[in-house]
Amino acid sequence: MTIVDIASVRLVSVGPADTVRVAIGRMLDENVGAVAVCDGPHLAGIFTERDVLRLAGAGTPFAALQVGDVMTRHVVSVSPDDDIVAVARLMSERRIRHVPVLEGENVLGIVGIRDVVAVLAERLWREHDAAARETIRGLLGRAGAPAPED
Repeated sequence: MTIVDIASVRLVSVGPADTVRVAIGRMLDENVGAVAVCDGPHLAGIFTERDVLRLAGAGTPFAALQVGDVMTRHVVSVSPDDDIVAVARLMSERRIRHVPVLEGENVLGIVGIRDVVAVLAERLWREHDAAARETIRGLLGRAGAPAPED
């Protein structure tokens, strides 16, 4: 199963010149944990809840900062044809909660860890899929936990 076939991929975006205040407002309005930072149809970076926390923790007066100055520039992305289990493993290995979905250089949207876990949990429940179970364990930080009784 590919990521776009089964997961919710939404594009909520801001531009690099938008302020952090605008980005946070968009995240709150859309109930998402990350926004794509787009220069036209192309992905320039990503701005996430963790970026907000990093700025707040450093005491940075960030409301008027431009997103392009504080976004994550080196973005881990996936393609729409990537398998859901492979995407989940990537998110677990890289310890990221949001991953942009790119088709060529164009951003289609962002998939979040909640969407991925929900799909994997459904697959595990429906098919008793061992790969889905191990991937969920990894995402939840329980890779070494004993297997639940089936």
